[in-house]
Amino acid sequence: MTMQPLEQKILDLLGRGQKHPLDRRDIAERLNLRGGERKLLTKVLDQLAHKSLIQGRKGKYRLVPQQKRTAEGIFSIAEKGYGFLRQDDAQQEDLFIPARHVNTAMDGDRVRVGLGISARDRRPYAKVLNILERAHSRLIGLYRPRGKGRQVWPVEKKLGGPIQVGPHADAKPGDVVEVEIEHYAHGEFHASGRIVAILGAADDPQVDIETVIRSHNLPNSFSPAALRQAEAVAETIDESEIARRIDLRKLPLVTIDGETARDFDDAVTLQKNTDGTFILWVCIADVSYYVEQQSALDEDALERGTSVYFPGYCLPMLPEALSNGICSLNPDEDRLVMAAEMRFDPSGERLESKFYPAVMRSQARLTYTQVASCLDNSEQSELDNSLAAQLREMAELAKSLGQMRQQRGSLEMEIPEVEVLLDECGTPFDLVKIERNQAHRLIEEFMLAANEAVASYLTKKNWPLLYRIHEEPDLLKLQELQQLASECGVGLVLSGKLQPALQKLLFDIADKPEARLVNQQLLRSLKQACYTPKNSGHFGLAADFYCHFTSPIRRYPDLIIHRILKRAISGDPKSTATTENELVQLGLDCSAKERRAMQAERELVALRCCQVMEKRLGEEFDGTISSVTEFGFFVELDEVFVDGLVHVRSLQNDFYHFDPVAVALIGERRRTEFKIGMRVRVKVEKVEPWRRRIDFSLIEN
Repeated sequence: MTMQPLEQKILDLLGRGQKHPLDRRDIAERLNLRGGERKLLTKVLDQLAHKSLIQGRKGKYRLVPQQKRTAEGIFSIAEKGYGFLRQDDAQQEDLFIPARHVNTAMDGDRVRVGLGISARDRRPYAKVLNILERAHSRLIGLYRPRGKGRQVWPVEKKLGGPIQVGPHADAKPGDVVEVEIEHYAHGEFHASGRIVAILGAADDPQVDIETVIRSHNLPNSFSPAALRQAEAVAETIDESEIARRIDLRKLPLVTIDGETARDFDDAVTLQKNTDGTFILWVCIADVSYYVEQQSALDEDALERGTSVYFPGYCLPMLPEALSNGICSLNPDEDRLVMAAEMRFDPSGERLESKFYPAVMRSQARLTYTQVASCLDNSEQSELDNSLAAQLREMAELAKSLGQMRQQRGSLEMEIPEVEVLLDECGTPFDLVKIERNQAHRLIEEFMLAANEAVASYLTKKNWPLLYRIHEEPDLLKLQELQQLASECGVGLVLSGKLQPALQKLLFDIADKPEARLVNQQLLRSLKQACYTPKNSGHFGLAADFYCHFTSPIRRYPDLIIHRILKRAISGDPKSTATTENELVQLGLDCSAKERRAMQAERELVALRCCQVMEKRLGEEFDGTISSVTEFGFFVELDEVFVDGLVHVRSLQNDFYHFDPVAVALIGERRRTEFKIGMRVRVKVEKVEPWRRRIDFSLIEN
């Protein structure tokens, strides 16, 4: 029995004019609930109470009077015009808002809604009553003169229809412009505003970047004070500061990064002892030495929260003089670092760890490709023998660390990413898969080990810190994954401890064509990791204590951890540390800015993918159905990992209806089914880059 029918049964029962509130047992008996329905009852009652549709007091429930049913939150709109309210309490379910009840709300607005129950089907719904706070005072759109009038159509289609604007001497038809809204849409009247900036022609790749930056309100310039501070930083290190630190310059430390990386914030080296134990040094750029708390540089870094990486372009968290200069662990240059020195036994168990400010000198700037090539065939490696030998020992420890994590329940999700290839003008021309190799996994294991060690150390010392937590997933969200797994011929048992069941699923699907699809669905089913001083562990890594320490050049939470770690190891009183209340707000802020950056990065990658696929109109590809809706099904292509829609209208051989239980489109006459996980061949029919939409037609399945 699904949640929704049970919700309706409860609402029907409590809406029959009950004289007294009913407890859980009364409800179960009056509804004649059995088995699975009884198990779901408590959860459904809690959710209805969260939605403010019923009141629960002392274990008894009654229907909330109509006039008291209101809620507040953030409005989001779907392409078809209906919307949802994301309530402030993350534990509460989203509320459905029919298109006729959206009012004048725009995507992202903070609104107050009234809650009701449909007289036709008894389903709960919400209706926008008031706009409490507008999310958009400015919009990016395409300028289109129309007759004697002029309109700007928002680039983001979910932001509504056209905005009426006045004349602008420099705006040309098709230009991308920024509009300041003066009057929001009301009733039959469109919004109106004025053009405040012309970004340029819609086909200019730099305009694409600027559009995404402005659409997501990403800070794009540093304050004059921050730039002055960055320029004033010396390019060499003072000898007196070196004397105060542990000198690691004779250690064979190396950086291992991608070919195009420009900022190097971590270096590693390893010593294998005769007793089989390992000593691993992970050295991280000491950004906190150069960026003082509450300085102009610090305020700008906090405003960004993270660096943002677009294809061929980066919005750094710190000015280039720091991020690519004195903070970057460039080869053959003295650099200040925070060092994590850890000893492991042969099985990968951490025996001890210590942390200290240090000075180092990178012996080599290695790439993932170089290291992987050396590990695959060290005899033909271009690296010298001693370095090659050290890399082999690193790989040995990394393998043990990985096995140790897997034994405790860590989830190893393999989701190959797409790299957008650009020409000299920044125009995308091809898409290639980014395959993870041994070198990626080696560095990943060492960074994970350092992050865990720092979090454990600070926790044992009772220092308040900003954990990176990842809570357990909701079982209901895993049901879609369970169904997909079944369609792909593998099982998923959602009982007992979840991690072993999910690990088995990932292992069973690893060699199947649908592996990426299942990995993606699992990722969507899991809760989003976030920053908070209240530790609840990291579900995905199966770690009791975890924080971010290893990337202070590009992540503000890591910079916070460095400051706290320095105070802890120097014996400063805890009263000088950032308080837990301050950390709560910093965690919320950094988590929100991380999501903002991720959304912007995905949006530009999606646009670039569409621009590449626009040049491949008419071509045929093999793919897998990744999701099914009432209006069609989405297909992910094998070759380039791009998603596109096969609309139900394009399926000419039958009339198809959507079966929500089977999550399938089923033909009425021939009973042909289209389900998640099915293999199909499709043709690229239409590409709309500004809508981030690709339409396919079905060739065969």
